Amino acid sequence: MKYIVLLIICFSTQHILAQDATAYENTIKAFQENFNAQNVDAIFALYTPEMQETMTKEGVKRFVNGCHEQFGNLKNLTFIQTAENINSYTAEFEKISLVMELLLSPNGKIATIQFQEP
Repeated sequence: MKYIVLLIICFSTQHILAQDATAYENTIKAFQENFNAQNVDAIFALYTPEMQETMTKEGVKRFVNGCHEQFGNLKNLTFIQTAENINSYTAEFEKISLVMELLLSPNGKIATIQFQEP
């Protein structure tokens, strides 16, 4: 009986994790496309309302334009790991590779995003 319960939990969790992975895939794809196009409005729309208040559209514009000028296009994002609900990716730009840490809200909006050197 305990194996059946364990099996049910595994299948239930797998479905939730698959939805979560899909949300992250969709968000990083949209972020990459809009970053390369320097589409500040579309990137701003990816943020949670709390992030929008903290960053402001002007702050996002400075961030995107500054990063794009300094690092070039974002060529590839490769998943590294999940730790404390934050997904880490290798962000391969034209001029440098950084680690991007990303946390999504339950509705798939960016709650936290940060780039740092590996």
